[in-house]
Formats: sequence, C-alpha cells, structure tokens
Amino acid sequence: MRKRDKKIENAIRIALTQACEQLKDNVTGFAWLTHQVDVKHIEKTLKVTFMFTSLASLNAAKQSLETDAMIRITCDALAQQHIRLHHAAKQCHFAVDKKAPEGAF
Repeated sequence: MRKRDKKIENAIRIALTQACEQLKDNVTGFAWLTHQVDVKHIEKTLKVTFMFTSLASLNAAKQSLETDAMIRITCDALAQQHIRLHHAAKQCHFAVDKKAPEGAF
C-alpha cells in the first residue's frame, strides 16, 4: 500500500470512527459499522455498512427515519475529511449482526 493510500484510509477511518461513536450514543440497537473502498476511486466505491444488534432495532430505525440521519451524520463526518459520497443512499447499507446475541450491546 502506498503512503498516499494509507493517508486516505486513515482519513476514512477517522471519519467513520467519529460517526460510529456518535451513532452508538443516539441510535438504539446500532452496534458498529464497517467499510470497503478502492482508494483509487474513493467517492464512487466507498461502501459503509451499519450493523444492528437485531432485525427489530433495524426496522425501528428505518421506520423512524433514523437510517436517513445515520447516512447524513456519516456523510458529514466524511466531508470533514474532504471525502464525498456520490450516491450516499446506494453506498450505505444496513444489516444485522447475526453473531451477536440480542441485547449484547
């Protein structure tokens, strides 16, 4: 990995860590997030996956439009690192952590 690639990956990690900590405090059932990216085409390939502890908590977040707010918070954190998502709604995904027992977080 080139030095430039490491800097980009670090900027993404900083932004997503900031967003994750804020979301864990404010969204019931949200546990963690992860990402995938091709550093050569960041703004088009960055994908963020938000993991919930249960399907019920994910559905509740969707119904109350918290998932939209989660995307906005994440995009704002990335923007602070000068990273913009071209299609945030398509690049952000929501899933359930099947390994985690209900209420583990």
